[in-house]
Amino acid sequence: MLRHLQAHAAKAALVAVLAIPALLTWREASHENAENRRLAALPAVPASWKAALEAPAQFDAWINDHLASRNSLVKFNTRLRYRLLGDFPTIQMAAGQHGRIFLAAHGTNVQPYSAMTSVCANGAPADAQLASYLNGLFADFGRMGMAPKMMIVPSAPVVYSDEAPAWLQQRCASEATPAAMLLAGPALGAETRAAIWYPLAEMRMIRQSADLFPKAWFHWNGPGLNLVAEQSVSRLFGVAGAAAPALATQSRIDQSDVSFLFPGIDTRNKIVEPDLAGAKIDACYGPACFPELAEFSATLGDLSRFRNPHGPKRRLLIVSDSFGAKISGWYARYYGTVEHVATNAVGQLSSAQMAQLSAFLFRDRADTDVLFLYHDAGLTGTIEGGLRRFHEAQAAARMAAAPAAAN
Repeated sequence: MLRHLQAHAAKAALVAVLAIPALLTWREASHENAENRRLAALPAVPASWKAALEAPAQFDAWINDHLASRNSLVKFNTRLRYRLLGDFPTIQMAAGQHGRIFLAAHGTNVQPYSAMTSVCANGAPADAQLASYLNGLFADFGRMGMAPKMMIVPSAPVVYSDEAPAWLQQRCASEATPAAMLLAGPALGAETRAAIWYPLAEMRMIRQSADLFPKAWFHWNGPGLNLVAEQSVSRLFGVAGAAAPALATQSRIDQSDVSFLFPGIDTRNKIVEPDLAGAKIDACYGPACFPELAEFSATLGDLSRFRNPHGPKRRLLIVSDSFGAKISGWYARYYGTVEHVATNAVGQLSSAQMAQLSAFLFRDRADTDVLFLYHDAGLTGTIEGGLRRFHEAQAAARMAAAPAAAN
């Protein structure tokens, strides 16, 4: 027996070595997914000849996706490509200059760099119907006794154009962006144009002294948002921004908001935010902040509420895309209450829920300032898609109130 084992020792060792990853694969199959996609599932026990014939390929795909230490290998590959080539494993990201990285595409099924080219000069113009829609939106809210304002936020490619990929720098440095062309064009009515602020020049100036976009982030963040908030309340609502007590700041180190797209690369940046607790401002983030909307607040998800006991007895309502979350707290120095709701998920609400949400948010109209806040890539559908249901809910409420008033 001993001679037999010695004669086949090499074979036994090879089987043992090959068995290790198989055993680890089975043990680690449910561990974290480091890839931005749905991994292959373990096939079920075949219940038919057709399923039995398909099972080997499905099992092979499962093994490929759940190989032991695959996550570590994926991260190593990502780091290697980035360090050697400045490359990412996805078209959604692009390396710029001086360590800055950009969200280059909003998906994997769109044109490379489309998230950058769409906001820079010569990018796709705003949706042809957007100007008409905005004219109607502001007119309808005006008829309801409200005067909402809108901020179109310039995104990183046009604010940090000198740090964009070399071939895009001149294009992104131009002031003739699609958002600027929309505001300069004849399709917007004078009242609509006056209600919209696109602070491209202002944010290019602010970035000289205060950060607006951390180097590895897609969304804005940093002390520059304080100055944007200050200028916006003055310009749009006539609030003397500089007169309000300044907010102290606090800093922390945090991973990029898009780091999940390329696991393995260190994207930690210094983040500067307002010290709301130090200012005795009650800050709340998430669905629990709005018990009045408990039925569907979890569906909305991106919500925040701030109460400043030392602020004026006035409310600011921010209706936004995902760019509203990081600036909403900076407005708390100017208002007794700031309420923020993102519209990314309003399409999932029923008509009755939408009516309830709209009625709640647009309450106390005499003491409320309304700010629609969307970043510049939203010109191609996000703005209209996010606001239309509010617009329709308000119009329906107005029509329902008309017969009641007549009676």
